Amino acid sequence: MVIDLHIHTKSFSPCSEMGPEEAALEAKKIGLDGICFTEHNKTWDPHEISKLEEKCGIAIFHGIEVDTTEGHVLVIGLHRDFQGITPIDDLRRMVDEANGFMIAAHPFRGFLLFGFSKLQMDLDGACQNPLFKLVDGMEILSGRQTPKENDFSSQVCERLNLKGVGGSDAHATKDIGTCVTIFENKIEGQEDLLKELKTGRFKAEYYRKT
Repeated sequence: MVIDLHIHTKSFSPCSEMGPEEAALEAKKIGLDGICFTEHNKTWDPHEISKLEEKCGIAIFHGIEVDTTEGHVLVIGLHRDFQGITPIDDLRRMVDEANGFMIAAHPFRGFLLFGFSKLQMDLDGACQNPLFKLVDGMEILSGRQTPKENDFSSQVCERLNLKGVGGSDAHATKDIGTCVTIFENKIEGQEDLLKELKTGRFKAEYYRKT
């Protein structure tokens, strides 16, 4: 099952230029099996998601992208809104209480603009990022990272034995599906998504060329 796990819409993310129905229909058009709305610090009403699913004929999941003291974190399974910058330890505690799943979003976005050598960054150094000790997975393929940054993310993820996912971080329809997560099993709803994320029965892949 092919799912884009990182989508923003203008309903709750002002930085996005597309509406939720636009996003869902575009995903269906290009052959995705599902998408996940991960708005900035704002969660969706599950009833609204269900209505949109029925209208558009594609599986729609929901999470949230939280601004934390250690960077952006995608969370699945925690249904609450946030304001400002959330301490990463507080977020971990809340996610544990909800039995949710935390993913480091685009962890090395922008790092290769100047080269890792100039930033004194290497694989061993990158693995020491305190964020990676507190998340369950890492976005190893992101539509907002360069291919080299995605390759580096994959290396760090493998070294740390985290679970690697793919997501476009789309803010426009043309970006949907650039990076995806391919799950081995069919996913029927939020609980299934959480279960499959925790078991690791998936892989990150490039899907749509832009």
